[in-house]
Amino acid sequence: MKQNIKPRLLILTSSFPREPNDETCGYVRQLARQLAPEFNVTVLAPADRRAKAISGEPYKLIRSSSLLPDRLNPFQSATDLNGLREASLLMKLAAAIALLGFFVKALRLARQTEVICSHWLLPSGLIGALLSSGLRKPHIAVEHSGALHLLARLRGGKAIAGFIVARSRRVIVVSEDLRRKLIALCPDASRKIKVIPMGVTMNGPESVAQITLDTNADDEYQYGPGLYARPCKQAEPFILFIGRLIKIKGVDVLLAALHEMGGARLVIAGDGPERRHLEDLARRLRVNADFLGQVNAATRDTLLTACAVLVIPSRVLAERTEGMPVVCLEAMAAGCAVIAARAGGLAEIIRDQHNGFLFEPDDAGMLAEKLRLLLNDATRRARLGQNARRTAMDYTWPRVAASYARLIKDSLDDHAIDNDTSANAERAAC
Repeated sequence: MKQNIKPRLLILTSSFPREPNDETCGYVRQLARQLAPEFNVTVLAPADRRAKAISGEPYKLIRSSSLLPDRLNPFQSATDLNGLREASLLMKLAAAIALLGFFVKALRLARQTEVICSHWLLPSGLIGALLSSGLRKPHIAVEHSGALHLLARLRGGKAIAGFIVARSRRVIVVSEDLRRKLIALCPDASRKIKVIPMGVTMNGPESVAQITLDTNADDEYQYGPGLYARPCKQAEPFILFIGRLIKIKGVDVLLAALHEMGGARLVIAGDGPERRHLEDLARRLRVNADFLGQVNAATRDTLLTACAVLVIPSRVLAERTEGMPVVCLEAMAAGCAVIAARAGGLAEIIRDQHNGFLFEPDDAGMLAEKLRLLLNDATRRARLGQNARRTAMDYTWPRVAASYARLIKDSLDDHAIDNDTSANAERAAC
């Protein structure tokens, strides 16, 4: 009896958690876990000077090495290369050396695999496309947002995008907004593109039928005892932000809204280059804000359970918009009321006043108005959270991973057919 051997899948990614409790781009790790039952998965991620061993995973994790000392290496798993375009020549040279090390390691691994999947068009997507072209291995490219916007403003970016698309069997983006932008940059992508947001882990009741709302509760009670994981009583309601502290996240807009409201408490879970500026701004505006720094998954889940509302104040920059922030689905899965800017893919998943509230990007006054509505209406918060959880159930990891697995297997099948066709044509020519 022939043994069923799982295909070998190589995942290339420029960002990956540093250690078990790190959630930096944790969705790449979660996707690798979910695909492991169907494939023998190897993940290649950049080196990181603060990385710790990750054991007990169903996939194999390999980190690339660089000829440079860690402190001089700009290509690390918990950072991105979005600022490289404006960086010094020395920094660009250091990044090139680190990327060369990543490419060499990817080449070695790709020789032993059947299919390649890359996260972000740059640099992993370009490397995956080069390997696909040279080794004749099928390649699936996944874009989350940043690399596409970098290509759109990069000299030669259109040609690079065209190369990646031409040498990919499938191209996956996480929002309809990104689909439109990629097709505008590379029209040939329309034949290969698929929209699949990242997934979310659902805890608590497995069906919406089990979720109930206590509509007779007093205002100090957010949720009745049947509703998933939300505390029934909240002594000090607070507003929550979770994410990297960078300009596109719009935390300064949230601080301005709270200054306009006065008195509300804000908890900020995340770190990044804008942290010091935002802490200074919070003090100047006299906003009651707690900066927790980066948090692990357990703390994130506790905060989502305890908060009154989660705010995603993403803005639209001249060179970039959000894709589909995973924290949006995580909050919805937790039954949390969400207020989000109408930016990137957020408006594709949030229906205003049904499963969340939307406001116009950079409009602190409109955000303040929406916050007042929710903070003063516990029943409305509960209903939004209830509907949000229903929405999140369409994006559970098993469903998302099944879509990925089908696309990867289809790519393998198409590749095999193309190889057979080429072989037959060669024989006929002889």
